Amino acid sequence: MRFFLLWLVPQLLALLQVARSQYQTWCGKVYEKQYPAIPPDGAFTIPESKPYQLLYLKVQPRYTIFLENDPSVELIVDAVRSNIFGTPIIDRGSITVPLSLQTLKILVSCDEVRETLNYSSVIIESERNLISFDIKLLSSRIEPYQITITGHLSDSEQIYSATTEIYILPSRNYGSAVKIDMLYGGSFVRNFVNNYQGWYPIFPNFMYADAKVVIPAIIDFTYLDIYTSVGFNSILIVPDGGAPEQSYNYTTLQKYWDKMDDINLFNIYSLQFAFQNLTRIETQVNMWKDRSSLFSYHIADEPDGWHHPIGNTKLAYDQIKKLDPYHPIQMTLNCQNFYYAEYAAGADIILEDAYPIATNAHHSVIWDTPCNRTYGDCGIDNGNGVVADIADRLDDLYFYQSHIENGIWKPIWPTIQAFEKQEYWSRQPTSEEVVNMAMISLNHNAKGISYWLYTNPYDVGVAGARTFSTLINDEEIRNFIFGTMALQKLHVTGYDQIDVSAWVLGDRMMVGLASMSSVDIHGNIEISLPTRTAKGIARFVYGDSLFQLKDNFLYTQGMRGYEVNILILRL
Repeated sequence: MRFFLLWLVPQLLALLQVARSQYQTWCGKVYEKQYPAIPPDGAFTIPESKPYQLLYLKVQPRYTIFLENDPSVELIVDAVRSNIFGTPIIDRGSITVPLSLQTLKILVSCDEVRETLNYSSVIIESERNLISFDIKLLSSRIEPYQITITGHLSDSEQIYSATTEIYILPSRNYGSAVKIDMLYGGSFVRNFVNNYQGWYPIFPNFMYADAKVVIPAIIDFTYLDIYTSVGFNSILIVPDGGAPEQSYNYTTLQKYWDKMDDINLFNIYSLQFAFQNLTRIETQVNMWKDRSSLFSYHIADEPDGWHHPIGNTKLAYDQIKKLDPYHPIQMTLNCQNFYYAEYAAGADIILEDAYPIATNAHHSVIWDTPCNRTYGDCGIDNGNGVVADIADRLDDLYFYQSHIENGIWKPIWPTIQAFEKQEYWSRQPTSEEVVNMAMISLNHNAKGISYWLYTNPYDVGVAGARTFSTLINDEEIRNFIFGTMALQKLHVTGYDQIDVSAWVLGDRMMVGLASMSSVDIHGNIEISLPTRTAKGIARFVYGDSLFQLKDNFLYTQGMRGYEVNILILRL
C-alpha cells in the first residue's frame, strides 16, 4: 500500500498541473465559474525543524553596491541558533558556558584573490552586526566578488561559514548610481546633483503615470512640472503594451528624459513588456543606463498573477546586472503567497499591490464566484477588503524574504490604491483613505511608496498623495526612516483597530498611528510605548487628535475613522 501511495502522489500532482494549464488562472487559482477549483501550488513553506540545534551564520552586504572611492565595505552578519537553517553544533559535550554568551571569531576573506579582508567577532544570538574592511583591498570592477566569512568558537574545532556577493564598482562622473541600505532600507543616490561626491538619500515617492498624460507625443514639459509640483521625486511611466515594441517612443522619451535629468526627477524605467525578451532588455538597458536621473529598472508587473514562467524574472535580473550593475531592479507582485521566492529572486526591491478599498474580497463581482484560498479572483488575493490587508501583505512578504535560507534582506514597498472606479472596485478611495494606506505602509517599514494611477493631477487620489508627500519630505521624519527600522504593532488599549509603530533614533522617538476602521472611535485610547522612557511630546507633526504622555503611555480620547497621527517625543 505504501508503495502504491508513493506512486500515486506524483501522478496526482501531474494531473493537477495539466488541469491548471487548461483553465484561466490568477495567482494559480481558477476563477471562471464553469471550471472547478484546483488548489494552487507554489505556497511558501519553511523547512521542517530538525531535532538538533544549528548555528545559522549569515552574511550580506550593507549596501547593494559600493563605489571604489567609498571608504570601506560593510557587511551585515547574523549568528543565531536555529532548528531550521545552519550548521549542526557539535563538539560541545564539555562546554559549560551557554552558547548565547559565547563569541564567534570571524575571518572575512575573498578566495578568488586569496585575500584576508578582516578579523572580527560577534556574539552568538546576535543579528545585524556590522563588520567592515578597507575597500582598497579589492580592485573595482563590474563583476561581483564572492566574500566568505568563517567562524569558530574558542572552545570548539567546529567551523561555520557563509558567503555573499558584493559589488565594488568603478566610480564615474556621468549617469547615476543608486544603492540600497540593507540595514535600514533606505535608498541613496550619486549623480550630478552632488557633483558625484558621496551619496544623498531619496525616499522614492511616485505614481505610475499614464504616458499619454505626462509625456504626450506633442512635446510639452508642463505636464512633468505639474507632476513634480505634487511633491513626487520619481516617476514610473507606464509603457504602451499595444505598441509594436511594447515600449515607449524612444525619440519622444529622449526629449522628456532630458527634462527629467534637468529637474532631477528620477525615472523608474519600465521593462514590464520586455523582461521575457533578452534582445529587448539589452537594447533598452544600453540605451538608458547612463542617464543621470535613472533610479531603477521595473522589470515585471504582477508576473505571479499572470503566472509567467517562474525562472524568467531571475534570467532578466542576471542579464540587467551584467549590463548595468549601478542601478537596482524592482518588480510588483500581486499574489499573497504564490511562488514568492522564485519570482522575488529577480529583484532588489519588491512592490505589492493589494487594493482593499471598495471591493468585495470574498465574492467576485466580475466572475460571480467565491474567492478563497483555492478559487476565484476578486481583485485582491487572499484579502478581506480592509486597509489592514496592506499591513498584512507587507508583513507576509517581509516574512517570506527573511525565511529564505541565506537570502538577503529586500525592501518591500506598497502600491497604494488611488485610481478611479474600475471593474473590481466600486469607487475611488478618498484622499483620507490614501493617506491612511500610506501611513500604514510606513508603519510596516515601507522605504518607498508608489500609487496607481496618475491620469489627472487634480483628483482625490493625487490629493491624498500630495498630503503624504509633505510628510515624507519633512527632514526630521526622513531621518527616522533612513536611520532605523520601525518597532511595529505597539500595544493599544481601548480599541484594537489602530496600527501604531515607533522609530527610536538618538534622543527622539517618532510615533505613527493609523486608524484601520472606517468609523469614528469613542472612548479612551492608551498606547504603550517601547521600553525606553519618553520625557515629553516635542512635536505634533500631523493629525487631529490631542495626546497626553504619562508614564510612558500615550493617551487620547477617540479617533476619527481612518485618522492618521504622527508625533515626535523627547527621550
